Amino acid sequence: MNSFIKFSLCLLVFLQLNATSFAFEHEDSDVHFLEYDPNVIQKNRFKKKPYFLLFAAQWCHWCHVFNEKTLTDEKVISYLNENFVNVFIDADINTSAYQKYKAKGVPFTVFLNPDTSEYYKYSGTLYAEPFLEVIQDVIQNVKQGKTVDGEKIFAFEYNPPTKFNKSTLDNMRNTYIKGVLDNFDTEEYGVGNGIKTILPETFLYLIKSTKGENRQDSVLWISETLKKAIEKIYDPVEGGFFRFAETGDWQVPHYEKMAGLNAGTVLLLYKVNEENPNPKFIEVALQSIHYLSNTLYDEETGSFLSFQAADTSYYFLNENRRKNVKPPLVISKVFTDHLAVTLTYFLDVLDYSKDNNLENKVIHSLDFLSGMILNNKRIYHFYTIKEKQWRGKSGLQDHVLLAKLFQRAADKFQNESYNKAYSKMLRFLKLNYYDEKKQIFVDPELDTNDYEYLMAMNGDIVFALMGQSKKSAIPQLSPVKPIITYFSGLDEFLEDKFWDSKSWDFLERSASFLSSADSFLATQSNP
Repeated sequence: MNSFIKFSLCLLVFLQLNATSFAFEHEDSDVHFLEYDPNVIQKNRFKKKPYFLLFAAQWCHWCHVFNEKTLTDEKVISYLNENFVNVFIDADINTSAYQKYKAKGVPFTVFLNPDTSEYYKYSGTLYAEPFLEVIQDVIQNVKQGKTVDGEKIFAFEYNPPTKFNKSTLDNMRNTYIKGVLDNFDTEEYGVGNGIKTILPETFLYLIKSTKGENRQDSVLWISETLKKAIEKIYDPVEGGFFRFAETGDWQVPHYEKMAGLNAGTVLLLYKVNEENPNPKFIEVALQSIHYLSNTLYDEETGSFLSFQAADTSYYFLNENRRKNVKPPLVISKVFTDHLAVTLTYFLDVLDYSKDNNLENKVIHSLDFLSGMILNNKRIYHFYTIKEKQWRGKSGLQDHVLLAKLFQRAADKFQNESYNKAYSKMLRFLKLNYYDEKKQIFVDPELDTNDYEYLMAMNGDIVFALMGQSKKSAIPQLSPVKPIITYFSGLDEFLEDKFWDSKSWDFLERSASFLSSADSFLATQSNP
């Protein structure tokens, strides 16, 4: 299919474009977008048209570029409106949809057949002309009953172990550690030879779990990766790391700043400094804490925020010139899952930093979240600062991350409200997400065979449940060993991922599970 071959060569990097509007332009777009809800796909099947699903985020620079350079083209607008059911999906608000379609990054495009089966999907931004060729070919092929040329992707078949075996888990751990170390770029550092970023969970796990020569290599390569990241994707003026670099040599930064990534990197800097002292690591950690505590904190709400949008022009300016221009927009929403990740990292950061201001803001943020949990009958996915209102349906990820967070917070601060929030989250998880047959936690609205996602979620639940066992808050909810057993045989899955990986997100998810499994093993006198 020629246009899709062209398409693969046309994913564009726009170096000097600056998105001037950070409202969600789809609301005023001439493309007739439907706002996503879980029923919108089925509701529009009667139209017998293919679907164009666009995942975007308010902080995403390239999403705005796609809108300004592609979705304003008259031919594109006309063709989409005439031939497609167009659905806009906020990737941060609709995390279940993002997970359902296994989206990677934003903007992310999914085309569905008229029967709602998946036709094709891709990540990235296209100019109007190549995008028009793509959507024209989609229509032509759908009408002829053709599929996209390319290899068929087969689902991974997994038969979970029925009995716990420590050696099976050891094999999985060894596969993971060997795979990460084998894929370190020993010239430019970071993992892999493509997109470069910091992987906090992965690197923290290597520091914690490797021994001997593997540990020496891990500390060295992680240290060098941090040095490269400080040089290439760190903002030396205001602090904070950018999301990632486009190329293997850390060029072309994507300038969004994410609270969770930065909080995790701060913790990593402190941990690595213990192993390989470097004053620059502490300097950058402190400056990043200052950035997070000021730019990404809302005083009125009393909570850390999640994202600051990108601006390719702003970050080329020095400190004096930045004073005369408007800084990139900080997204005025608090996302439950992102805040939980940020605060979980900060609970460990507080062991290194004696910053009373940071501790106070962590506590205020915890109070903000615990208030939402304890004062409502349901858990919400996000809070709008302008409207001062909690909104959005929560999913498994929100519940899991909150349970993990408040188990840790209750232990650290000996706070009864945090303990109540923690216990309530465990009850919600048991009621809404526990699969009695599989003896793991699943989201019934998502693919129950998405092992990568479920492994991470259940790994975090294990941490929460192990904390619960100390307090005996809910004695009947303790399926830790069955969870570890269920996912312990995924070493072949990891091997496949290492062999053909285009994204290293699976490393972060796998590290979460393996870390919890190691903690479980440490409690077993006779594993």
